[in-house]
Amino acid sequence: MDKIHENKLQHYKRIEDIIKNFEESQAKENKRMQAVHLKSKTHSKSIGPANDLLRFMYILEQQYQADDDETRMKARENVIEYIDQFRPTDDDENLEEEEEEEEEEEEENDHDDGEQPNPVSGLSQQQSIFLSNPQPPTPLPSPPKVVASLLQPVVPSPSTVVSPVVISSPSNPSQFPPSIPMNDLGDIKPDTLLAYKKLSSEAQQYEIRYSIVDLPRKKQLASYIKGIMNKLRKETFELLTNELFQFLYGQEKTVSNQAICIKTEEERLLCLSIVATLILAQLLGGDLNDIKTEIFLPLISTISKDSRHTEFGTIFLGRLYKKCPYTVPYYPIRQPHMNDKQYLEALGYIEIQDGDQRRLETETEFLVRMNGLIRLFCKLLITRGPPFDNKLEFAWRWFADVLNLAPRPNITSILIRVFLEEAAEIMVKSYANQFIKILGVIREKYIPRIEKETSSDQMTRLRLKLDKLPK
Repeated sequence: MDKIHENKLQHYKRIEDIIKNFEESQAKENKRMQAVHLKSKTHSKSIGPANDLLRFMYILEQQYQADDDETRMKARENVIEYIDQFRPTDDDENLEEEEEEEEEEEEENDHDDGEQPNPVSGLSQQQSIFLSNPQPPTPLPSPPKVVASLLQPVVPSPSTVVSPVVISSPSNPSQFPPSIPMNDLGDIKPDTLLAYKKLSSEAQQYEIRYSIVDLPRKKQLASYIKGIMNKLRKETFELLTNELFQFLYGQEKTVSNQAICIKTEEERLLCLSIVATLILAQLLGGDLNDIKTEIFLPLISTISKDSRHTEFGTIFLGRLYKKCPYTVPYYPIRQPHMNDKQYLEALGYIEIQDGDQRRLETETEFLVRMNGLIRLFCKLLITRGPPFDNKLEFAWRWFADVLNLAPRPNITSILIRVFLEEAAEIMVKSYANQFIKILGVIREKYIPRIEKETSSDQMTRLRLKLDKLPK
């Protein structure tokens, strides 16, 4: 007991010494501060708060040195837990990026004085980043006429396949509306450009409508939807999607002991946009695996087919097209005002966090992410539900566009391979010899054109897929 008492006395003595030393230091510091104030002619910049902060940090340091290891660890855990409450999640960052994109689009639209909106312009362009840029790709030579001519007879005649209901192609190129510049986007077929402009315009109108929702309310609505999306699993799909639809229908739910419900049409559109953003955020890490397919494809299909949420298909496709323009399909071209970074962003490159810095993703990271988004699009094509037609005409027309555009290094081979992986079987069943002829054109005419500018890995994967298909 005497030893314990002696240890306590020593501990108290150390505390008294710390307090005494601190008081002496404080007295000296006060004297120095008074001297500074006397010498200073003006006091426009107060150094008092900074001095108080230094004192506070000094006290914390002294206390930290006096604490045992267990107390230090507990304090550290409490601080980290407190900070984590205010740390933005990946979904928060994605939503903030989407908001920045919308603000940039509005500013550019105001600046253009009535010009047609450029759907690529909304891509985020942060100023201070650590650049690790791949070289901007250059297009391959224009398709030889022989390939284009071979493709034309393969296209189904009007008697066998009806023209896509979502695209109305002008009979004469000269009839293309002069108000829509042909070269404002990039390499794209005229009829596809019309459909793309129409969808982008509709999606932008929805954005304008829900942009009136203020930020606090937006975060409140997003918090409930994010809670559902983060818990969405195959075994919880039915239960959680029912809760999501109840919320979208206006039923009251509870978030952090606070009742919340959708009150206006603008808030409903905003929630549809949040759902679309969160779905795509789940696919930014790479290719689309079976687990994600089992969850997100049924969710997209279910919402798109709901008569009360017909806008979702347009909102979702609008966001997908922004992230992956090759699903339109079109290849952005380099505008005169673009530097390398801006051009890469127009192609679909995004900034990622690398340690404590931001940088543009590498070409490998970019191609892996595009692979996943293209696969999602192709899976939606063959479901033959909204917003696509129900007879595969859109899938046929889309693939014909891909083959008739001037190919680009690597990305074109991915477009062809992923489409064949997802849709070749059903296309052969539906179009038989007509689609098999297209496969022959790819083998004989298309492969030689792209193999010199495409990586050996991508070419090997494409050839392996073609070898498994009918000849």
